Amino acid sequence: MPDNLTPQPWWVAVLGGLLFTIRWLIGFGASSAKATIESQRQDLDRLNARVDKLEEREKEYIVLIEELRKQNAMLREGLTRSGYASIKEEHL
Repeated sequence: MPDNLTPQPWWVAVLGGLLFTIRWLIGFGASSAKATIESQRQDLDRLNARVDKLEEREKEYIVLIEELRKQNAMLREGLTRSGYASIKEEHL
């Protein structure tokens, strides 16, 4: 075997250093991915809480709208009975 292809001790050091670097990069990427996942989970929890609050407010608003519609219908009925609606139509 030619001298330049015979395994040399520095090859082992270079190969070990390369494997260590690759392993370190994989570990660094994994810890970064875990941190990103945790951050996204917290963001998702916060958004879910906001959605819950908005849904609760929506329910309150729907009840309020229904109440206002009932009051509006009662007012229209009262105006119709009092003749205001017919007076208004005559002036148009």
